[in-house]
Amino acid sequence: MSDTILKNLYMRSSTGFAAISAGDGAVRMANPAFLRMFGYTEDELAGMDCLNLLHPEDRRLYTCGQAVGALRQCPGAEADLEFRFLREDGGSFRGSLHLYLTFREEDGLPSYMIAELTMLRQEERLISEYSRDFISRNAADLHATYLYASPASLQMFGYTPEEMVGSRGMDYVHPEDELKVRDYLRLIREGRRLEPVVFRFRCKDGSYIWTETTLRYTYEDAEGPSEVIGITRDISERKQYELQLQQSENRYKSLFDYNPAAVSAMDCSGRILSLNESLRRLTGYSCESLQMSGYSDIMDPSELDFVAGRFAAAAEGMAQTFESRIIHKDGHAVDVGIVYVPIMEVSKAVGVFAIISDITDRKRHLDQIEKLSYEHALILNSVSEGIFGMNLQGETVFINPAASAMLGYGLKELERGGRLNTIGQTWLAGEPFPGVRHSAEEWLLEHLSYEEKEGVFWRQDGSSFLVSYRMTPLFDNGVRKGAVVVFRDITEEKAIMRAKESAEQADRAKSEFLAIMSHELRTPMNGIIGMADLLAGTEMNEEQQYYTAIITKSGNQLLHIINEVLDFSKVEAGMMTLEPQTVELRQVMQNVSEIFYPRVKEKGLTLRMEPDPALPPLVVTDEGRLRQILVNLVGNAVKFTEEGEITVKAAAVSAAAPHQVTLKFTVTDTGIGIPEGSQKLLFQSFSQLHPAINRKYGGTGLGLAISKKLAELLGGAIGVDSVPGEGSEFYFTVSAALPREESGFVPGYYSQPLAASSSAVKSAGQYGPLSILIAEDHPVNLELLKTYLRNLGYAADEAANGRAAVEAALSRRYDLIFMDIQMPVMDGIEATRKIRGELGLHPVIVAATAFARHEDRDICLKAGMQDFISKPIRTADLERVLREWTPHVRK
Repeated sequence: MSDTILKNLYMRSSTGFAAISAGDGAVRMANPAFLRMFGYTEDELAGMDCLNLLHPEDRRLYTCGQAVGALRQCPGAEADLEFRFLREDGGSFRGSLHLYLTFREEDGLPSYMIAELTMLRQEERLISEYSRDFISRNAADLHATYLYASPASLQMFGYTPEEMVGSRGMDYVHPEDELKVRDYLRLIREGRRLEPVVFRFRCKDGSYIWTETTLRYTYEDAEGPSEVIGITRDISERKQYELQLQQSENRYKSLFDYNPAAVSAMDCSGRILSLNESLRRLTGYSCESLQMSGYSDIMDPSELDFVAGRFAAAAEGMAQTFESRIIHKDGHAVDVGIVYVPIMEVSKAVGVFAIISDITDRKRHLDQIEKLSYEHALILNSVSEGIFGMNLQGETVFINPAASAMLGYGLKELERGGRLNTIGQTWLAGEPFPGVRHSAEEWLLEHLSYEEKEGVFWRQDGSSFLVSYRMTPLFDNGVRKGAVVVFRDITEEKAIMRAKESAEQADRAKSEFLAIMSHELRTPMNGIIGMADLLAGTEMNEEQQYYTAIITKSGNQLLHIINEVLDFSKVEAGMMTLEPQTVELRQVMQNVSEIFYPRVKEKGLTLRMEPDPALPPLVVTDEGRLRQILVNLVGNAVKFTEEGEITVKAAAVSAAAPHQVTLKFTVTDTGIGIPEGSQKLLFQSFSQLHPAINRKYGGTGLGLAISKKLAELLGGAIGVDSVPGEGSEFYFTVSAALPREESGFVPGYYSQPLAASSSAVKSAGQYGPLSILIAEDHPVNLELLKTYLRNLGYAADEAANGRAAVEAALSRRYDLIFMDIQMPVMDGIEATRKIRGELGLHPVIVAATAFARHEDRDICLKAGMQDFISKPIRTADLERVLREWTPHVRK
């Protein structure tokens, strides 16, 4: 065996080797394993008496000579002994000692005692079992497989030693720390002496704890390391403290560096040790010039004595807050607010924090306010009108003596920001807002200046009085802060006049209403209906009879509306009764749309009906009253709109009780709009916005007054939002019931049977044979379209809604389908998608709708329709469709 191999065995062996002089017992040489066992360095052990390494109670060999003599008596001059040995740090361990002598060749006398020392495993086990640290032996492989785990593993990690032995050590290391641990193992394997490695160890419950581990390789032979010895300590508490300390430092640094106020740290003599960017900006000096300068270098000289006293108090441990002045680098003075905070260590101030804020603008404003306050107080106290101000929360900001007296408050009662329940918010018609009342603060957020010639104010005792007042907003740097109200009491001068005018106006309105409506409306309607009846009794062909029937039906509907208008007097007298019935809301909207469609098309407008998808298909209410309100509002929108569009929306906004729903209808136009001052007249009987407008557009002024009464009769309210020149939005609510299932209504679904033949028979019409289906829910429109087709030689099947159209297309093969867009149960868009997508059928589908916008056309085409005709349908449009699509059907 070569000397190199022997040297490697000597240096890397886990067994301790030492050469002891046979003459004086001094240790002359020791390998690394021997040094680690005792904790000495090579220099410390060299020359030490070997007896000093034995436990005092085991020093049976008193001299080296005795030891040598005893060995010479042994066969082969070798002996095996067990001793307790003493470590450098005072600890002890039990070891197995093998001694043998070496002899000089020249005289045969003993030269050295060679000591082989092995630490007994029992001693290692006792140390590991009673150690609070986790002690382990791991294989020197890639996974650091556990060969031994001390009992501390159960308390520290939740694993028993048996669970850990045989498992892979690297599996317990947090994935983010694995590379660090592997690098550590590699470096100590290369012989580097490193500090313990810190990493996260996975516990049995899945959590991780921070650990500090010392790892060392052991060597049995020259082939390489055989094991890894590890000592692991739980440092979770220390790590948590370090993290908290780091977070605290980061927060402090952020508070210091990014504080908008100027912050500096000074020693007890006033020298600036550190500062933030805000102090540099405030003073104009660079950070370098401010560093280590004194606070007195930037203060106004006239303030130095005052500031020095405050600093001295802070250096004694008492925080200080005060105002002073500093001198900017360019020479101008800056008013500042200063806070001195002592820096305490072990109950002793070791420095002072300074927090400095620029208060120049604030002081200037305060001076101006003080001056103005005195002047304004003189003015407010001298006027006879009541004046008070309030903030956006409705709290009183100021009030003059005249206002306090009229409202019944003492001057001292409102000094602490009390609330004045003075202004009762009402509609512009003077009636209380139904439902939730507007608060003063809501009004202030939504309005600018407002003037009321005859308003109502409330005193502290709950009584009211008439006032003329003006409310004006208060702004501060462009931000609304509140409002000021100036008012005067007009109760006495208006009480008698208002009562007389109100009675005369009400009586006159009723009389004029009955006279005008009875004479102007009933007379021509009687003529129309009477002549239609006479015409029906004459000899006519089928087409003429059909047209006459439509005239009679439309006349009767109009007469019904007129009768409802004449019932206005019954509403006021409390004698109006409702006739609840099951109402199909979408059908009502469609009917209203068709009534006005000719006029809409004549004016070049767009009329859109937009029922909310979640709108109940059926409700129980008075259909006639509901339709009348919609007719009045849509009629006004059409009348006062010259270009643009009119949109009618309907949605369910709340459910007050089971089977009850509140419906909201909104009619929006892009017409002339209504001035704010005229809006309060809208819902009054026979009111006109302006004589010129009345001459241009006509009207009796009853429509909105009737609509208001009918909306209230239906359990709702009505209102308007309008901007002159931009348009108006009228809205009203009604309370309706939902049909119960036991009455035969199933929510979300109903269908009507097809009025069609059992098979789709082709008609040999003017443009060739075709099988045609008409999907239309309105009977008049259906009959008109059938008549047009019949005149061209075609018969058609019928479907009363979208679902029926899908069922018909599934059961029969149609060449052409005329599809209405708005239908109950299922609209035309959804029906087309089902026919195209789910059924995979390909008839020619033509949209037939009252909507004529480009956007509506695009929606129909995207849904799968091939063509589009708008209502009212003209024969020329119908012929174009048949002429263009019949060749396609033949192919």
